[in-house]
Amino acid sequence: MDAVESKPRGSSELYAWVVLLAAFLCFGVVFGTVTYAFTIFVNPIAKAFNISPTRVVLGFTLVNIGTGVLGIFAGRLLARFPIRNVMVGGLLALSAGFFALSHVTAIWQFYLVYSLIVAFGAAIVAPMGASSVVANWFATNRGRALTIATLGTSFGQLLIPPFAAQMIESGGWPSAYRAFAMILLAVAVPVGLILVDHPSTRDHKADAASPEATVEPAAILSNREILGRSDFWIILFSYLMTVIVYLGLVATIVPYARTFGVSPVQAAQLTATMGIAAIVGKIGFATFTDRMGLRNTFWIAISLNLVALVLMLTVPGYSILIAASAMIGGSAGGVLPVWPGLVAFRFGPRALPQVMGLMSPIVISLQGFGAPLVTGMHFHGAFPYLIASLVVSAFLSRNLSKAAA
Repeated sequence: MDAVESKPRGSSELYAWVVLLAAFLCFGVVFGTVTYAFTIFVNPIAKAFNISPTRVVLGFTLVNIGTGVLGIFAGRLLARFPIRNVMVGGLLALSAGFFALSHVTAIWQFYLVYSLIVAFGAAIVAPMGASSVVANWFATNRGRALTIATLGTSFGQLLIPPFAAQMIESGGWPSAYRAFAMILLAVAVPVGLILVDHPSTRDHKADAASPEATVEPAAILSNREILGRSDFWIILFSYLMTVIVYLGLVATIVPYARTFGVSPVQAAQLTATMGIAAIVGKIGFATFTDRMGLRNTFWIAISLNLVALVLMLTVPGYSILIAASAMIGGSAGGVLPVWPGLVAFRFGPRALPQVMGLMSPIVISLQGFGAPLVTGMHFHGAFPYLIASLVVSAFLSRNLSKAAA
């Protein structure tokens, strides 16, 4: 029987949602500033330094590689020290990084700040840190909670890039970076005040346990033991093979549509369709994930991307491209939360930052390579490989609904 709670269960459940709100906020500001707003700065930075936009975009590749490599160290920090303190430190690092970006005078400085300071802060805060604290607070509803937390990325995508564009228009790109620094500094304050690592810290309990949600090893595993487990590699490669396809389609559906004569306005509508579908999909997955299980949720997301690819393999009209965009966007709620969800399920929430940190150098460093593959193989040439990748991913993940031995 569970130990007697010293505080009412309702108090525990209520504070779990407060923690979830903080995680939602972290996902939003990190993905909004680091990922989705990057494209807004490409042309202004290129003009300021008199270089090609391609050289500026290299900074985005470097921040992904830096986040992946530095994820090992971020995972260790989150596993060894209070998650709240480490996440506040990560937000402060991001704030310092964007403030430094507002003062760069050469492209090498731009690369350095993005690949080290910004990358390290992002590696700490989201998805790793935010997912870790959510997994600690939610047991039965962990899949739903992680999906709701990642919904913050969609709101970050909707709100922060337009804000950055307005700031650049009115005051130039340095002022936009300084505004990012202030936003992240402001977010660090409530996160530091309300975030609690684990319900036991406040003498609470996580929401009621279920077999799928509470599998946890009896002892802390060493890195060697984690790397020696087959489920580590199954989760890594099944998720990687899916997220490469998902991000590759997100990045290339607009240039693909342009090859069929789609106008710039219509192309923008494809992006908007993906964004709206992502919000709707995440809400839908949040409602049903814990009933279906994480593996089945993952399979639905894989299926949505497969349908999108099949539609794109035809000679698509605009309505077909809209449908494909909706499928891609809708799959986000079944792709993004699955990585931390499956790690928490198989290894336990306590090991989540350590395990995700070990996976990060491969997952985060390689997840963006779908786009150059698709464009380099002239779209149709890559689509059969993307379909095969999704089928293999589904096959690899077939046993992930079972508890770890």
